Amino acid sequence: MIMLGECPNDMHPSQLGCHNYFAYLKVDDADAYYAQLTQKGAAFLNKIEDKPWGMREFGIRTPDGHRIMIGQSIKTASIR
Repeated sequence: MIMLGECPNDMHPSQLGCHNYFAYLKVDDADAYYAQLTQKGAAFLNKIEDKPWGMREFGIRTPDGHRIMIGQSIKTASIR
C-alpha cells in the first residue's frame, strides 16, 4: 500500500527541481506490479527493465508529483 498525503502550504514536489526519487518500493514480482499499475493508468517515468545493478525496476510519478522507483532483485551473471 502506498499512502499519499498533502501539505497545502508547502512547495509542490514538481517545483523542487531535480531529486533522485521520493521512495523505493521493493516487490516480489515487479512485472505483475507493472501490469497492475498499467491497467490502473499510472503515470510511468520509464518502462520496466533489468538494470546492471541486479534489479528489475521501473518508475512512476504520483498524482502529487513525487517519484517512486519500484523493483525486485534479480540474479545476474555479473554485477559491476
